Amino acid sequence: MSGTEKIIEMIQAKTDEDEKKILTEAEDDKRIRLEIAQKRAEEKANEIISKANSELKAELVRYEASAKLRVKQKILQAKENIVQDVLQSAREELVKRVGSKAYEADLTRLIVDGAKCLEVDELELVYPRNQKISLTAAAAKKAIEDEIGKKTTITISKETVRSEGGVIVRTLDKERWVDNTIEARMERLESDIRYAINEALFPGDT
Repeated sequence: MSGTEKIIEMIQAKTDEDEKKILTEAEDDKRIRLEIAQKRAEEKANEIISKANSELKAELVRYEASAKLRVKQKILQAKENIVQDVLQSAREELVKRVGSKAYEADLTRLIVDGAKCLEVDELELVYPRNQKISLTAAAAKKAIEDEIGKKTTITISKETVRSEGGVIVRTLDKERWVDNTIEARMERLESDIRYAINEALFPGDT
């Protein structure tokens, strides 16, 4: 083998060695890059999964809160319907009582209560139109005087009021009055009546 051939062989061997080294380094670099890429992909996937789980949990919490609110609203509406039914029944019973024998005593009390509030010597009574039972001026005068203990003048107004029952007691100048009709009293006492109904039907909620 000539010297030239030896040099060529040495160069070839060196080239093969460098090529193997480059290929090895390339493979190592490829492997490292793949590992890094895989790791980043896993981290990204975990991040996406974690975010999705968090969003799902948040959505479930919102849905649960919304469902609870809807149930609560339905319960409140059901209770309100019951209270309204009881209130309506109470109104109907009061209207029925207007035509009963006991109504005269009720009317007397309403007139006396109105007189006590106004604290004047001259009063006018305004009755509902077509009310079957109404106190005369003399009967109202006696009831007030027996209760209050002072002389009182009573006038029955020619005017009437649209109501199912009761009476409006007012001063002669019509500047002050007490509306003791059924509708007005129900409206004034509604909050107390509601409280009593709720306490009786739904104890612990009031």
